[in-house]
Amino acid sequence: MIGRPREIQMLASGQSNQTLRLQTDTEDYVLKRWRYEQVFAVDRELEVSIQKQLAQKALAPEVLDYDVDQCWLLQPYYQAPSLQQVTLSPLIKATVLAETLSKIHDTRVDIPAWSMAERIEHYLQQLRSVNSVVAAQMSQKLSPMRPLLEDWLSYPVLCHNDLSMNHILMMDPIRVIDWEYAGIGHPLFDIASAIVVNELSDDVAVRLITEYEKITHYQIDRQRLAQWCEFVEWLNKVWQHLFRHLS
Repeated sequence: MIGRPREIQMLASGQSNQTLRLQTDTEDYVLKRWRYEQVFAVDRELEVSIQKQLAQKALAPEVLDYDVDQCWLLQPYYQAPSLQQVTLSPLIKATVLAETLSKIHDTRVDIPAWSMAERIEHYLQQLRSVNSVVAAQMSQKLSPMRPLLEDWLSYPVLCHNDLSMNHILMMDPIRVIDWEYAGIGHPLFDIASAIVVNELSDDVAVRLITEYEKITHYQIDRQRLAQWCEFVEWLNKVWQHLFRHLS
């Protein structure tokens, strides 16, 4: 039972969450208010399971309490800047991003895998229900990229799948937040997502790739990565169309 909040601050409002900071006289919390699980195919029990396991490895915040039916999750608030907020050069930030991705990909968790192909079909079906014309256009644009989806579990690792620099808290050790899209998948999708969501320039993206290769000894196929980046951009457009109809 937490004390009565003396201050409530909105931290963020995204596609699948609203995030509040609750300060009591003695404690500081983050309350995530979940939303749109069905539209964005977010499994909240899986999200909590991943975060609990990663909290034990000091990679994610502790889960203090949650309620799937009432759509909320409570965790500690960390007084730490994000990687986006700290004063570092873009190349150094790319190195931190590579280190964080490699750590996530090297971490073992006990969770079931989900299918990216099935999730994409779910998104398209949701889009058809609100705008059949746009859904048909997006489906046509996806056609040449569909072979990528067959590779989703060809090199299975834990992926964050939305690693914005705002999701990396510069603590010792670093903590990563917002695991709702996480799961077992292909590392190139996770790297591509980080490149796209952080809008990395070409030279900064090259630094990310080369640093990741040094740490993991995993040789990245540049052409394949470019294809995954194209897919991530397509996926983000689908999300934007869906969210526009929810707002």
